Amino acid sequence: MKRLTKRLGVVLLASAVTVALVVTLFEHVHAETPRYGGVLKLIYPKSPRSIGWPSGIAGIEITSVVPCLEPLVRVDNKGLPAPLLATTWEYSPDLKYLTFTLRKGVKFHDSTDFNAEAVKLNLEERKNGIYGSKLKYISSIDVIDEYTVRLNLTEFNNGFIDVFSAHNGLMISPKGIEKAKTRRGKRWVKKNPVGTGPFSFVKFERDVILEYKKFNGYWDKGKPYLDGIELYFNQHPMAAVKSMTDGEVHVTRKISGRQALKLRENGFIIIDYPTGMKSIALDTANPESVYADKRVREAIEYAINRKEIADTLGHGFWHAVNQYSPKNSNGYNPDFTGRPYNPNKAKQLLSEAGYPVGFKTRIIANRNIISIDTLAEIIEDLRKVGIHAVPNIVGAGKYFQLQISGWKDSLMVFSHNMPINITNQLNILFKSDDGQLPSVKRSPELEEVLKNAGTTPDYATQKELTQKAVRMISELSMVIPLWSYNSIIATHASARDLGFGDSNGGLWTPASAWLSE
Repeated sequence: MKRLTKRLGVVLLASAVTVALVVTLFEHVHAETPRYGGVLKLIYPKSPRSIGWPSGIAGIEITSVVPCLEPLVRVDNKGLPAPLLATTWEYSPDLKYLTFTLRKGVKFHDSTDFNAEAVKLNLEERKNGIYGSKLKYISSIDVIDEYTVRLNLTEFNNGFIDVFSAHNGLMISPKGIEKAKTRRGKRWVKKNPVGTGPFSFVKFERDVILEYKKFNGYWDKGKPYLDGIELYFNQHPMAAVKSMTDGEVHVTRKISGRQALKLRENGFIIIDYPTGMKSIALDTANPESVYADKRVREAIEYAINRKEIADTLGHGFWHAVNQYSPKNSNGYNPDFTGRPYNPNKAKQLLSEAGYPVGFKTRIIANRNIISIDTLAEIIEDLRKVGIHAVPNIVGAGKYFQLQISGWKDSLMVFSHNMPINITNQLNILFKSDDGQLPSVKRSPELEEVLKNAGTTPDYATQKELTQKAVRMISELSMVIPLWSYNSIIATHASARDLGFGDSNGGLWTPASAWLSE
């Protein structure tokens, strides 16, 4: 709550009166004792497909299951790992194994004990799942005792611990893993989560509702405060706003920046926190592509008025970037100027590259990645310098296929998470063996820098190397950075200590949440 109030202070400061009001609100809220009871109701933008099988939970859908399923660790707002189901962890002096000490006295909702055997079963199952590549450093797992588990490693990676704060770290009951060995059993497990969280599963109607109830056997004594949590899905943004203003729900995650500003004016609390970046990836691996010429790539960067688009369409929740890193990450170079908007410079570069009157191209996009209005602004800026980009709007399946298998002679609007520690993210995107953006030409020198950034045990060295990698990516215009964006959440004043924005990666704190009325 302290972070939330400080953020409100930063966002809402319009006068000395506002400052006084915010400070008074903080002192009043901070002094209050959490109240028991009530059902917290939230509107979510998208219904999860799987809620009980971590390997099938996609991306941000993890935030809808954390009332029930907990990971081994969490990552705080400084990008540092913090205890959860694991209380401590330690690498061996030679960095060849990682030992977790587990929290004692924890039960799954089906009364099964949470222990080292349960962790081993979960991690071995997860290695074979869709996110299994992130566990590639584990060669084997040893149970040392009931509450100690050791991961034997093929190599050290300084961002590896973060893996256990997300999908691969979610713990489900060993009974569920056993049940999922049959096709019918796995279908059941996907729809019936059994975890260690503060709330146990009640019902799930895809695209409609996900309901939880208080788990009285929760390990953190005295919590949770709420009687239950209800998540509603796929409401139109206007309907979501109306549900908020009518007092039908306490939280909505389905609002635009413009709607957030209006809700703030009406007394609702707006929480926003950095989430990711939008960028444009280009076909540079193909030597015959127009984008193999660095001057053409630079021209595109100069041509797009990123700041104007971010300021106009982002309503204060987008921030133009001049390099392949948001300002809050460990890869940001404060002294790097990049290529600010300069259409004349763009035309000059195109002429030098042999395209004095420009050229035609395609720009691949998906509606879940970028709105048509925003795409139109980018296309118009390119047109002004002679680049005629025809939009190629594809569905989610086709888009994912192109992202993994590659594309030809086209631009691709790309969106991705950018955590505070972006070293691993850059390795995933730009290492040749990880399958992301294969149409972007890799640089052996960049791969070496990223490898060293990911394997050094010294944080200062990691930061220095990550900044060097970002500079290399940006100077080569390997990918065109557009803007970073924030997740936006509107809450009623009665919804307290939700924890949105307090954990890197978008997780929240259902166990601590409570309603003041």
